[in-house]
Amino acid sequence: MCRYRLPIFFGTLRRVARCRASVAGATLFATLGTLLVPACSLGTGSGYARGTLDVPDCWSGDFDLRPDFFAAVPSASSALQIRIQNGGDFESFSDGIAFLVDDVGKVRGDPLADGTVRPTLLGQTLVVALPPSVKPAGVPLTPIAHPAIVHASLYLQRTCRTQNLALYAMDAVTLNADGSCQRPDGGEPPDPCGAPATVPAAGADAGPTAGVPDASVDGGGSVQPVGESTIVFRSMFDANPAETNAKERLTDADFELFFADPREICPGGLGPPPRCRAYLKGSFKFYFERGRPAQPFP
Repeated sequence: MCRYRLPIFFGTLRRVARCRASVAGATLFATLGTLLVPACSLGTGSGYARGTLDVPDCWSGDFDLRPDFFAAVPSASSALQIRIQNGGDFESFSDGIAFLVDDVGKVRGDPLADGTVRPTLLGQTLVVALPPSVKPAGVPLTPIAHPAIVHASLYLQRTCRTQNLALYAMDAVTLNADGSCQRPDGGEPPDPCGAPATVPAAGADAGPTAGVPDASVDGGGSVQPVGESTIVFRSMFDANPAETNAKERLTDADFELFFADPREICPGGLGPPPRCRAYLKGSFKFYFERGRPAQPFP
């Protein structure tokens, strides 16, 4: 059995979902459409997402999402779901990336209701990570002074179909010795749990690259590099479905995401981060356009 604490982001409720290890742990964003206000963008925009995948029994090697559907779904609170996808079908039949921004006003730098001024986070590099309350069984919940306010999930329902997927952008994943996420020629690498310490990897345009080994770390073996997921928003929709100002309806961002399966986190949260299962670098730019929400029933 595995247990995930899955926050219902668009309210104050919290629920605990229990699932068997053969189930993908119920992705964070697949069913959020039913929790949001009835407004969504119509899907037009521009962007890309390219990199590599290492998904057992599905895909190993270079991958190009070729997104051509871009949507923003505001909530009754201050959260915003952003979806970039290949094709305009339901998520359950498509490949795409779902982003969740916990607080649109905080990213934009909008003042609080009492008039308190907040600095903008536009143009700054933001870490993309699991919400603090989402942990696999056996990993304790630990307090985080400054938790990430942006989260992302990779869904591959068209490419992988029935494969057991649970891929989330993480603030730390273990990379191969060469700094890549690709499966080595020798096959599945050994379990990193109990492996030597890791050091951050330096990013590069061509993809993730290995970090410089830390001579101060005595791990008794080779040091594994680590990748960190980030996103930079240049502009963000103000989450007002009735907004008429085009500038306030624009969402524009660049991202570099390292995905892992949280179920591969070492027991107790000890040891190196889970191994990288996907690396995607890209961008998206689109204007929110209010349209009829998609529903799986009339």
